Amino acid sequence: MTSKPSRGMVMAVGLVSPMVFSCGASQPAATSPTPTSAAPAPVTSAMPAPGVASSASPDANASAPATASASAAPAAKPAWKDMKAEQRKEYMKTVVLPKMKEEFVAFNAHAYGDMNCVTCHGDSAKNGSFKMPNPKLPKLPSDEAGFKALMKRKPEVTKFMGSKVVPAMAEMVGESPYNPETKQGFGCFECHTKK
Repeated sequence: MTSKPSRGMVMAVGLVSPMVFSCGASQPAATSPTPTSAAPAPVTSAMPAPGVASSASPDANASAPATASASAAPAAKPAWKDMKAEQRKEYMKTVVLPKMKEEFVAFNAHAYGDMNCVTCHGDSAKNGSFKMPNPKLPKLPSDEAGFKALMKRKPEVTKFMGSKVVPAMAEMVGESPYNPETKQGFGCFECHTKK
């Protein structure tokens, strides 16, 4: 099964940040924060990162002693980097795909109304490996000048990818969006290969 040309064009720009050349060549996985006795940091969107349990107000029950009922609370899901293959597949199916389909359909309902695993993973979704980056997605420029040109040619798509897709995907896998200064975080080349 091949992607529609319009879908391929949107994927062609990849996870381009509004800031030029924010994709980076090397993007190691972010480390999970070390748990402390303080309340977890607030999540900035409705989609919690894996391993982050939502909580009531940090001041609620702050002075109350721990009780046996607190230990009966369900365990937090492991962070993306700690998930086994089957856990990742389930998380992608139940969290990532629905969220990303919502974003892509809001951007272009005609092109993405039937978005599924193959849209991003291509043949590796069909064979069950879900390998990324996907070499069949359009290749992206590997230099600043190329990204500037891409952003000029496709401003709506690059804005969408940089303002919606990159932050949402980064959060769902427990990373920050790619930072060109530190060369850390989730960026375009998690999904796309370079020209």
